[in-house]
Amino acid sequence: MGARIESTGEIETRCDTAGLCAGGTAKLVFRAFDDVSPPFTIKVRAPSGKIILERVIRELPTGRPQSPPPVTFTVSAPGAYKIEVVQIYGSQTGNATLDVP
Repeated sequence: MGARIESTGEIETRCDTAGLCAGGTAKLVFRAFDDVSPPFTIKVRAPSGKIILERVIRELPTGRPQSPPPVTFTVSAPGAYKIEVVQIYGSQTGNATLDVP
């Protein structure tokens, strides 16, 4: 069974999970269902609960042409990685869980 991602909220988190395993690199892109204005905070928590990535970005990477590059992090161990994206000056949020075998 490969990695999988489940996302909830107004901002969807997407990740290419094909072949993703411990030691690989996760590449995250986002899709907002409504018009959202920047900036955004992105946090990723490892299965241990430790924050391994915390970043403020001006524009959500969507994977489309002219989009910023995906947000990346190294998957150091198997388990559930918690991803949170929050619009700083608004109310749009998104939460996701990336399960890596």
